[in-house]
Amino acid sequence: MSIQVVKHINKDENNRIEYLFVNFDFLDGNDLVAKILCEEYQMLSDEKIDGMYYSIIKLHKGSTEYDLIWHEDVGNYIFSLKQDETSTIELEQRLEFVVSKLNDMIKV
Repeated sequence: MSIQVVKHINKDENNRIEYLFVNFDFLDGNDLVAKILCEEYQMLSDEKIDGMYYSIIKLHKGSTEYDLIWHEDVGNYIFSLKQDETSTIELEQRLEFVVSKLNDMIKV
């Protein structure tokens, strides 16, 4: 079963565009996603915030900022803090690479 990313409109958060990782329900899977984004796109990662039922990793480089979240009810997802078209397209392109790399890792 391959890992995929599905675009989701979160109506509870002002129609925020989020990307849900499907078939990637690992508690610390976001650590791996953050590592790939940092290595491949030179993003910086703030210290991970661990809550009782969630964790958040904030990633940034220049004006690009992402929140990478694991929540026990939803799994792993990511969104750009800037919700403009350019930021959305950039994140989608990066996620294509991330998902490809994750799928290559699980094939081994």
